[in-house]
Amino acid sequence: MFIVKKIVTQFFMPIPFVLQLLIIGTALLWFTRRQVAAKIVLTTATILLFGMGFGFLSDHALYKLENTYPPLDIEAAQQAGIRWVVVLAGGHSSDAGLPVTSQLMPETQVRLNEGIRIYRQLNGAKLLLSGGKVFDPKSSAELMAGLARELGVKPGDIVLEDTSKDTDDEARLIKPMLGDQRFILVTSASHMPRSMALFTARGMQPVPAPVCHYFHREDTITPGDFFPRLDKIRNCQIVIHETLGLLAAEIKEAF
Repeated sequence: MFIVKKIVTQFFMPIPFVLQLLIIGTALLWFTRRQVAAKIVLTTATILLFGMGFGFLSDHALYKLENTYPPLDIEAAQQAGIRWVVVLAGGHSSDAGLPVTSQLMPETQVRLNEGIRIYRQLNGAKLLLSGGKVFDPKSSAELMAGLARELGVKPGDIVLEDTSKDTDDEARLIKPMLGDQRFILVTSASHMPRSMALFTARGMQPVPAPVCHYFHREDTITPGDFFPRLDKIRNCQIVIHETLGLLAAEIKEAF
């Protein structure tokens, strides 16, 4: 089921979806007499690519996703006596010939850096690193732990959850580890709404610490703003991925 979910999701991502439309439109144009249908499909693909490349279809949605929860109030966390910092992985690709910073995806590194920063401001805190192997011989948690130790985190303060495949798995596996204890949950701002929903659904008490914000208000205009941008397409992909994830979580909860 996990593999099927991953494969199906890819068909709704920006580039694959537009490519499907282009293939269908081209096939209609060259191999059938349905010229009007071909024009409609190809025009739709062009408009979608244009809208995604300039951010018209994603900026507002991404802003809402990333601002669902404010940045962590570290003083409030200190006063509450929270002692656990949970960092969810954001992907990796192990390669023994590369430094660990090149094996962890940039998003995972940002989450880990934030987790360590918070951990250092809480007396007696523990750092719980979460992320399984999925399609890799090493787990994300294992690689994150190695980097955390190199950055000065005491080995005895690191706890691993290294068998999960997705966020729902992480919530399920972390529940017996933390029980009813309050903990700080570190993940990307766009991923936080889904993560909070899945963790709270299991009766847990996460305190959100969103990081890795992709939407930034731009006060100046640059030449690049007049051309489609890859980062805008990436933002659209994030919105689609998280929307599908939230929808899947709601459907699963309903049944």
